[in-house]
Amino acid sequence: MALDHKFLVQTGTPVVFADTTDYSSAGSGYTRTAQIDLTSLADTKARQSDKVTLPATRGARYRVRAGIEFGASAPTAGEAIYFYWSESHSSTAATGNDGGCSGSDAAYQDSSESEWLKQLTLIGVFSTTNDGAGTVQIQTAGEFTPGSQYGQLVVWNEAGQALDSDATNMFVALIPIEDGSEEV
Repeated sequence: MALDHKFLVQTGTPVVFADTTDYSSAGSGYTRTAQIDLTSLADTKARQSDKVTLPATRGARYRVRAGIEFGASAPTAGEAIYFYWSESHSSTAATGNDGGCSGSDAAYQDSSESEWLKQLTLIGVFSTTNDGAGTVQIQTAGEFTPGSQYGQLVVWNEAGQALDSDATNMFVALIPIEDGSEEV
């Protein structure tokens, strides 16, 4: 008797980077699990998150989904916010991080962003609409395969405008995509 196989895709528990002091899950539906404060992130500046530990047995791929809100001035449609991953072999914040990341939520390589970002893995590009404060832009910005259990997110604003003055609606979710199969 021949067995048929059905291949399935399951969504695992996301790692959600957001600000502990402002973030509200009401708009996104995601619960914050990791720290990054994107409040007023200026054009041409980058911000790094706290280091996170992914599950030892993790999805082979992660989808990058983000919610971004700009301040009073709207960006030009089609400008970009870039998402990078700093991989590490260690769970200790300041140990073994790609691209000079600190392992803590902070500004990233101030005034040298474009040089240091080349040492990180680009995991997503968020294309903006021409909308300012009051409009949360949400999109799936990419997909990547983490090579290690430890790492941190870096967000680089190249959209021509600063982000909103509070981080209530801003998040970046890394959503594990787990492939599996079953016999039918």
